[in-house]
Amino acid sequence: MAAFHDLLQQIDDPALRERLAREWDAATRHKKFGLVYERHLPELLPLYNASPRRGDLVVKRGGTLTEVWRVRKIEGETAVLSRPRQTGERSPCERLTLPLDELLIVKQFGEPIFPSLTPVDAVRNGPDNAPWHVLIEADNYHALQMLEYLYAGRVDCIYIDPPYNTGAKDWKYNNNYVDANDSWRHSKWLSFMEKRLRLAKRLLKPETGVLIVTIDEHEVHHLGVLLEECFSDTQRQMVSIVINPKGVTQGRLSRVEEYAVFCFKKNAEVFSLSDDLLSREEGPSRSPRWKGLLRSGAEARRQDREKMFFPVLIDKKRGAVVKAGDVLPIGEEPRLDEPVQGYAAAWPIRKDGTLGRWGVGRETLNKLIEAGFVSAGRYDKVRRTWGISYLSEKARQQIEAGSIEIVEYDENRNSVVVEYVEARRRQIKTVWHRSLHDAGAYGSDLLRSILGRASSFTFPKSLYSTKDAIAAVVQNNSKAIVLDFFAGSGTTLNSVNLINARDGGQRQCILVTNNEVAEGDARTLQEDGFEPGDDAWEALGICRSVTWPRSKLTLLGRRDDGSPLTGDYFIGRTVEREKPRRFRHLAFATPDEFRLPEGLDDKTRVKVAKEIVKKQKALVNLIDGLPQNAVTEGCRFIAREDDKAAVLFDPEAAEDWLTALDEQDQITDFFIVAASDKQFYAIKQQVEELLGPQLVQEADKRPIAEGFAANLAYFKLDFLDKDRVEVGAAFQEILPLLWLKAGAIGPRPELPSGPLPDWFAPDGATFAVLLHEARIKGFLWGEWFARRSHDGSSAGTN
Repeated sequence: MAAFHDLLQQIDDPALRERLAREWDAATRHKKFGLVYERHLPELLPLYNASPRRGDLVVKRGGTLTEVWRVRKIEGETAVLSRPRQTGERSPCERLTLPLDELLIVKQFGEPIFPSLTPVDAVRNGPDNAPWHVLIEADNYHALQMLEYLYAGRVDCIYIDPPYNTGAKDWKYNNNYVDANDSWRHSKWLSFMEKRLRLAKRLLKPETGVLIVTIDEHEVHHLGVLLEECFSDTQRQMVSIVINPKGVTQGRLSRVEEYAVFCFKKNAEVFSLSDDLLSREEGPSRSPRWKGLLRSGAEARRQDREKMFFPVLIDKKRGAVVKAGDVLPIGEEPRLDEPVQGYAAAWPIRKDGTLGRWGVGRETLNKLIEAGFVSAGRYDKVRRTWGISYLSEKARQQIEAGSIEIVEYDENRNSVVVEYVEARRRQIKTVWHRSLHDAGAYGSDLLRSILGRASSFTFPKSLYSTKDAIAAVVQNNSKAIVLDFFAGSGTTLNSVNLINARDGGQRQCILVTNNEVAEGDARTLQEDGFEPGDDAWEALGICRSVTWPRSKLTLLGRRDDGSPLTGDYFIGRTVEREKPRRFRHLAFATPDEFRLPEGLDDKTRVKVAKEIVKKQKALVNLIDGLPQNAVTEGCRFIAREDDKAAVLFDPEAAEDWLTALDEQDQITDFFIVAASDKQFYAIKQQVEELLGPQLVQEADKRPIAEGFAANLAYFKLDFLDKDRVEVGAAFQEILPLLWLKAGAIGPRPELPSGPLPDWFAPDGATFAVLLHEARIKGFLWGEWFARRSHDGSSAGTN
């Protein structure tokens, strides 16, 4: 170390000596923990269509980006260039004169920029009062510099899928692909990511913002330490997502997962999706079963309980149960189609048309109606009455115990909405295993289906893994701003639109991606004589050939030729659907096989009983989900609370079996030993009347062809000349920035032709711009401002 300082003192240039001293100090400073990598690797951006001007940094076209020159002056079609000599050489600089068409402007990362947004295209398919989504074609570093001015501290969620740095030439650094042979591969990746993460941090809401970064095993550990340095003020958690259940063999194990690292600001929340994303996907209803008020099974006739035959009054307009009417005595017949006390009347009419009875008495039912525990169903034209259901005593006990929660009271229908607490409050786990997260079916295949062709974009994310990650942090914020500055194929915008479609939200999505051409396409283009900046080259770039087409087509729901997109979205909401229960007549057995004959002596009775149990267990062994220990000596049926199947061995015990089945909604399969088909169907009908169809949760779908009620503006980031900005001659170019800063509400305004006005206040816009300070009085008191102030619209000055 002393030798280095001795050598340092031998450098004549004081500025160089000071700089080297600072770099040495930074490199040798003790760190308790963290990454050690080269942070100062140069990063440059070539501008292919810009003309060099005095002061620009340039490189030779076709050369390396590291040989940088500065333009000293322009002389006709040539430029005079200079660049510093290497350390130790006495001459201050080297000069060179080259034709302008042989030069390429480069932007050095970290230097000040004067950005503008050039409109490329737009899709208007939604309301004007919702913020427009934005797609920006740009290098994401400079886009983040610009977005800091527009959205600093305003972004709710940043979701990014950066290059995974696998060594397979899947990303570029300084215009060159990085492969496994690059000894600086990890340093380049870390330097690349650090620059962008530090800018991105300034965009997040300081109290509630969330950063989500997806990654795989190649850089996951480096990323974790980098995030600990850059986002030390956040709580970080990592989720493992199964994206390829078939697995990809890499080394000795087959990889099925990738990772999503969440960085939560101190007050950020995760909202339940009513799915922990790990437990069994399909399950019973989230809502407890409402029991049919019509009595079934034993003692279900009118004459069995005379006081349980009365009308239930229905407000047909509201679809609400009003109250229980007076008991109709035996001997008087109900008039099914006549109103009672001005209301439609539901009577207990059985499926065969005979008179039945209700399951609870009049006074009890009125108390249940008052509590909102009774609900009117559909009108049955055959029986000429309504279906009525109520919350059973078991469900009411679960409400009191807290396992069922009243989540809503529907005043119109005079009925509560209840759900199991466990289903409503299911916390998302850190391992996600959902079939919808398959990156093949819902990433690559979905993208191919939308575009109507294969694309050169490899490994697009599953739409639904992206949606679930974002929804977990913005579900309760209908106006959230979501940013993705590694936009790739545009999955994030597709996801945000899907979340909005689910709840009618107006979340805004900002996408940033470059227009990089895949390596194979680039080789072909070069062989054909094209280079970056040419129309043929740019047309094959990711933004123009994948991101924009996908975004446009999914908003409209159709391709450019008018053909509708096919397939359905799973919108992330479950709906309850009726699923018939399954019944099987065990015709290969007879009821007598499972009955003890009369008149047996004790010894024989024991022997026969054991044989019956043996036969019952053999039968139960054929039924999935029902253990043999469910069979006990002397049992005539099986109906247990935790089982999915039930068995009736003896039809003579059918009434007891039905009583045991009451409220056992979890049972889906019923196996009945009957002496005849007629007996089987009679028992089957009684079970169906008792339990009804099973209610199951199924994913709700939305046709892709419906598109989305949303607007999208597509811009290309360009760089303005500093001098034009300083003299106020670039207002046209920066106008889109002002529109974005004001919320991107309403159509993007355009400057009218002619000289610049004193102020710019377009109709329908949420902002105004004062262009000549001397006209401040007219601006403040002008007709436009007065009108906006009167109606309460927002306005701003600049």
